[in-house]
Amino acid sequence: MSNSHTLAVAPSASNQTAPRIAPRGFTAEQWSVFNRDGILVLPDLLNPGEIDAYRDAALTCTARQSFHRSGHTQKIQDLIRYHPLFSSLIDHERHVGYAYDLYGDQLRLGQMDLFLRPPRSVVNNWHVDGPRALPYRAFSPVLPLKLRIGYWLTDVSEADMGNLVYLPGSHRGDYALEHTGICDLKDQKTLCCRAGTITIHHASLWHRVCGNASEATRLTIFLSYGPSWVTGYYSYPDDDWLASFSREQRIILRAYSDKEDLTRPPAEDLPLFQDLDSPAVGSEEEPHKVRRLTRYERNLRHAQDESG
Repeated sequence: MSNSHTLAVAPSASNQTAPRIAPRGFTAEQWSVFNRDGILVLPDLLNPGEIDAYRDAALTCTARQSFHRSGHTQKIQDLIRYHPLFSSLIDHERHVGYAYDLYGDQLRLGQMDLFLRPPRSVVNNWHVDGPRALPYRAFSPVLPLKLRIGYWLTDVSEADMGNLVYLPGSHRGDYALEHTGICDLKDQKTLCCRAGTITIHHASLWHRVCGNASEATRLTIFLSYGPSWVTGYYSYPDDDWLASFSREQRIILRAYSDKEDLTRPPAEDLPLFQDLDSPAVGSEEEPHKVRRLTRYERNLRHAQDESG
């Protein structure tokens, strides 16, 4: 986890071949909050022009859809296929460093969806993200196997505006309770934030969405990142469609025809980013066989060295 966070604009798609410098991720303070609560709330990361641009692109996408269930949350899946602006979110400097901290060179984008919660929309039940019968936490009690990034494009300044409701600390491996229904829970929190806020939450965090009693439709983009070997929700053809993306975007989509590449990426896809703090890869080694520590691992070892 790095000591600062940059708001640099994402590079446009190109045919670049050299990896770019690894983006900044968690600060030490941010990681402490995320590890404690299971969620990080970052207000005002989008300026008004960026909010308008993403919102206009989202509304352009929704205008082309036919939604059949009024009063329900509507979702446009696989958003990068609907508008070119959303392609820049695949590896945007604004947020991708947080996921890179955890998953390193095998970072993968599993989802990018637009959620619309219209006035008087139906609420959903308490849940965690990912499989329910055998949750991710059973296999990874500390780190999330899915990291959710939320772009909030409309104000949810008060409760009952389609807000996220969550239970801080419920992502931890020793949290044993299961929750159903929509009842209030002790210590729950309701996210009230301005448009332009970005949230980062652990997939094992218990959460739900409250009803929308306002007259505004809530627009939110959610991206899910995980390790490349966890099955994604969408498949991308390994063809000319990928030519419009930058090197890092193409890699993060992991559109491999040979699925073994998900666990052992091809040599040209390593490293994903040029990480200045990562040990150099020996020239005599095959890149996909060299052990490379994630930032999380390096910071953990550093903390252990300091304490012991």
